[in-house]
Amino acid sequence: MPICKISLITSKILNIPGDCIVKIIKRDFTLVFVIAILISSLTATIAPATHAAEKAGSKCTVFGKTVVKGKTKLTCVKVTEYKWVATPVKPALASIYNPVLSGNKFKLNTLQFQAGPVNFDFGDEVCRESAFNDGCIFNGALLSSVDPDSPNRWIGVDLLITNLTKKSIGAVDLNYSFYMILPNGKYIESARGVIYENAPIDITLVPSVPTTMRVGFALPKVIENLNPIIVVRDDSAATSKEYFFYLNW
Repeated sequence: MPICKISLITSKILNIPGDCIVKIIKRDFTLVFVIAILISSLTATIAPATHAAEKAGSKCTVFGKTVVKGKTKLTCVKVTEYKWVATPVKPALASIYNPVLSGNKFKLNTLQFQAGPVNFDFGDEVCRESAFNDGCIFNGALLSSVDPDSPNRWIGVDLLITNLTKKSIGAVDLNYSFYMILPNGKYIESARGVIYENAPIDITLVPSVPTTMRVGFALPKVIENLNPIIVVRDDSAATSKEYFFYLNW
């Protein structure tokens, strides 16, 4: 019995016996068929990848992009990283699905809020007010300064607030709390009891005059990737409600 270890083309040139050619044809056809299946499988695996990524929880790349899958609308948002989340077709402004853009105004009860600049060197201002504030010490000249060994660092967020009523509103009348979102999704609250210029605990809002409120956060230095969002929680009712504002940094 001839041993068929050569290609079909070579067999024709060398005038190989017919029964060997038949085996070569079968072998070559089988090889081609297997290769075709592998290519088809590989194509099927790679091709739909773009579409398969568009589902709730999967990563996305273009902030604000939306796609509709049946009755579900997906929006690309950033919560530590860009991800698709299922959202209402028309999400309410200031919701987690549609935060107020930095610089835009939003009316909340009798106040108008607008997110302003972010100060990553806010510790200088906090410590200038008192060496007893968190993250502050007395230096060699007995002046208050930032403690380089403190585990926390200060970040300040400016909120431009306009009182829409006809009478002044003091800090004691403001039923709001403020949060930032850590990389793990947990909230960290602003420092309520710390005194510094235009702090929430020591501010007065006169009618119709935009006033800058500085909201300070003592954040652990180990945190490197904050979400660019400040959360304003309205605590005036029995059930609190949260409003989300994008920060520009």
